[in-house]
Amino acid sequence: MSMNGQMKKYGESLKNMSEPILLSQYPKIQLDLRGLMQYAKEKGVKVIELTEREKAAFIGE
Repeated sequence: MSMNGQMKKYGESLKNMSEPILLSQYPKIQLDLRGLMQYAKEKGVKVIELTEREKAAFIGE
């Protein structure tokens, strides 16, 4: 595919893209990141390896 073709596809994809979402539009949540990281360290795993239920224990509103 030529560069012109790529630019045309890129331009079309931009037209179909939704508007950006502002950070102020997201609901406010509290995350105990320090506690989450400490918990993972104590278990001997990375944060990404924790279950959704384990991670959810460190999220509040």
